[in-house]
Amino acid sequence: MKIGIITFHNTPNFGATLQCYALSKYLGSLGHEVEVINYMPLRALWMYFRSQFMGKRRSARNVGKLLKFRRFVNDKLTLSGAPVFRPDKLQPLDDGRYDVVFTGSDEVWKVDSIRPLDGSFYFDFLSPEKTRLCAFAASASTVTDLRDHAEKTGPWLKRFHDIAVRDPHTGEAVTALTGSPPTIVCDPTFLWDFEAETHPKPYTGGDYLALYGWPNAQDSAEIRKFADRHGLKVVGVGARNKICDAEFVAIGPQEWLGLIRHSSVVVTDFFHGNIFALLFNRPLYAYVAPKKRMKLERIMKMVGLEHLLHDTPSEINRYALDDLRYPAGQLEGLAPLIDSSKAFLKRNAPSKGHPL
Repeated sequence: MKIGIITFHNTPNFGATLQCYALSKYLGSLGHEVEVINYMPLRALWMYFRSQFMGKRRSARNVGKLLKFRRFVNDKLTLSGAPVFRPDKLQPLDDGRYDVVFTGSDEVWKVDSIRPLDGSFYFDFLSPEKTRLCAFAASASTVTDLRDHAEKTGPWLKRFHDIAVRDPHTGEAVTALTGSPPTIVCDPTFLWDFEAETHPKPYTGGDYLALYGWPNAQDSAEIRKFADRHGLKVVGVGARNKICDAEFVAIGPQEWLGLIRHSSVVVTDFFHGNIFALLFNRPLYAYVAPKKRMKLERIMKMVGLEHLLHDTPSEINRYALDDLRYPAGQLEGLAPLIDSSKAFLKRNAPSKGHPL
């Protein structure tokens, strides 16, 4: 089978790029020919450019980061061709070249002032008579209710042959708009065995705390105290902070994975920072504001690690490093969800000899 994926694949965002990579690799392991539809909406490109060079996280070193991301995407993903920047230019793909397509994972259905409602992520450019239309781990995030755009999202969603979403919030909206509840699945990064890969070790200065986030000065001071008390250096992972002994900004996904994997403890407020800490069994202090923690909170409850989830980093120095450790088999609580997620993909993209 030939499979197409549409998502935010070509961005300087570690989680967005790696979830696309994981989904592509898993589908490829089933024997399929997989390619990523090289759609790069201009508004999204501008959003990421502004965040790298005009916002509070701006840095000239982000030039190197962008180049490494481009190399990773070109080396690790099979793309549909030259970049397509406008939705109307996707129409030539409606020639039956794909047997099945998946939109997602990531917040492909999120709508805000920067990311407008885009029918491309609902495959409005493809005919359901020619191609099986599916969503896998698609999300509207907590800030978007698809029912607010029902005139468009309703008809788009009803064209899908099968839908799987990443969170109950998106699931409720899909149910209301289509009359059928979607399948709830895991993030694609849980589908691929990243531990079987080899990742670089960018920092060789001793044991370290990997800081992936931008805590304020007061909270950063608490993180520094925790690190000093445990004899750890502080390494900024894709982030800048005055408390860091070393900062790695101009890095791509492979170096980022290596910095998480080889750390002594991970401190982060990013969803995929937490996910990869769990996948690599790293001690973890996760801090996420209550209004943003929906998708992570569900996972932490499933694996019995809610105690590692905090509102802020301000209390980290009250803990010992051992308090942040957990058994290597703790993720077994996700096994049923991962199995059902794989079953969804196999059902919609069966291996050779197993027709739809």
